[in-house]
Parts: sequence; C-alpha cells; structure tokens
Amino acid sequence: MYFSLLPFVLFWALLFIGRSELGLKWITVCIGIWVGLWLGCAYLKCPGYVFVAGEVLLDVVLLIVVAGGNVRIR
Repeated sequence: MYFSLLPFVLFWALLFIGRSELGLKWITVCIGIWVGLWLGCAYLKCPGYVFVAGEVLLDVVLLIVVAGGNVRIR
C-alpha cells in the first residue's frame, strides 16, 4: 500500500519540476489523463494495481520529457 504512494508523489513532483518545459497546456493534459485513469479504474472497478501501473507509466513518460530524453538506462 505504501508503494502506491510513491508514484502519486512522483507524478506531482515531476509536474512541479517540469512546469517550465511542459507549459500550462501539457500540465492540464497530464492531469486530465491522470483523472481519466482514476475515474476509469473506479468506474470499471479495477484492482488498485491497475491504477498504480498506469500512473507509473505516466510517471516514466513525464520523467523522459522533463529530463529532455537524457535518461541513462543501464
């Protein structure tokens, strides 16, 4: 349960850190995707890990955008 808090905090931290790179339009789009994922999982009664997996995927995309694609994966 506590591990699901990490992607949540990381999502909002990445939005805050990358606000100059993203701009208001893309921050709104990211929040809209997050809310849509949350409402979709609630409506379809998905297990909690489905929402966390979607949120982690969104975090990875945000990390790549904020870092400018310079993320080393070894």
